[in-house]
Amino acid sequence: MRLTQILLRQHIGKHIKKHWRVQGKKIPRESSALQSLKDKNIPIYEPNEILEETRTFEKVDVIGIIPKQIAFDSTHPNWHSRVCHTYKDENVLLEGLNQAKCLTRTVELQQGLPDKIIIKNSSKELDSRVKKIIYNSHLFDSEQVKLPKLKDPERPAWNFPRLLGISESRRNVLMVAKLLQLIESLSGPQLTKQRFVLNDLQFAFPFEKSGDLIQFLIKGDTLITSDKPLQPITQDAGQDVQLPNLYPIKDTVTLNMENIYEMKNVYPVQKAISKHHPHTVFIHYNATEVKNIYEEEVTDDQILGRSLLKTFTVAATYAKEQFGEDVKVLPKPVTMQAVQSDGKFFHFGVLQLNTLDLDSEDGPKNIWYQTDKMSLFESCSYVSGKPTLVGYNNDVIKHLLALYDNV
Repeated sequence: MRLTQILLRQHIGKHIKKHWRVQGKKIPRESSALQSLKDKNIPIYEPNEILEETRTFEKVDVIGIIPKQIAFDSTHPNWHSRVCHTYKDENVLLEGLNQAKCLTRTVELQQGLPDKIIIKNSSKELDSRVKKIIYNSHLFDSEQVKLPKLKDPERPAWNFPRLLGISESRRNVLMVAKLLQLIESLSGPQLTKQRFVLNDLQFAFPFEKSGDLIQFLIKGDTLITSDKPLQPITQDAGQDVQLPNLYPIKDTVTLNMENIYEMKNVYPVQKAISKHHPHTVFIHYNATEVKNIYEEEVTDDQILGRSLLKTFTVAATYAKEQFGEDVKVLPKPVTMQAVQSDGKFFHFGVLQLNTLDLDSEDGPKNIWYQTDKMSLFESCSYVSGKPTLVGYNNDVIKHLLALYDNV
């Protein structure tokens, strides 16, 4: 092929690359300018010293920035060398009710609720409304979350299909709120206007017993307060009734041992509120949260002990708020009612708090009344696509009405 002038032309891109490659290999020559300036005592500066501004930065706390997490060790501001035995919402006692009695210096004078609490009969209309509440709380609510995994003790490795439905905490909230609304509509405005219903309250009661530092930190899921305190139940201080013997087990077994804590008495309802006297505390039981430290199933006796400890904590914090931090034997007993439920079973109790001197062997004791666990129903589920309630028990609503009407 014949060469032409166009074919002899160079590619401009290749030419520039070659030019940069050649120029990049050049070595700069040393000039005598630097030495001449030094001989004349003229200061010499690097370009960065003139072009870049030197600034000093100060640390500024900006609102909204997440602070550094505090380490849970001896550097924590609430660290103490003395161990504190703590009881919280997810704890249960090893010996259940008997251990709770020893911790709180409480005895039982009789089985069942006090005689002054009158249990009345329920009507068919009331039972029908309670059944609707059960359906709405256990089946008809719109919440759909993953339920706890099913386990078969005989086949521990078997994986059951994951179920969706209403969570236990949601069922507890719905059941208590709807039942209280029903009870208030039946009790009449004269009684209802004397009460407040408060939710999610935190209580803290510290004390010493047998040389150990103990603190109860519990949550009152729902608390009914009144404008007047409940009247004492009995004049018997229980001095002739012996406390359970736990030997060789110590009272503080299975309590959390912590070095990071803050000791203070907390009753969250202020005296300035007209209806600040505690009346009835509702305790939610969630099987996925309340556990035994030995990974065993929670027994009925441990559930009963949980009712006593939580009721005692609410009553004790109120007593210190009323009579002072150093009160021992109360000038007037404090009466407190309790209802513990998981949405299906209900446990009722009444506590008469006579003393906060829990380390004494003589003197008055606290009095506890309770019922056995009652099942509101046997099962509530869909059978062949139809909502079905089996084994409804109206004794539960009777007891709830009796406790609410007690003054």
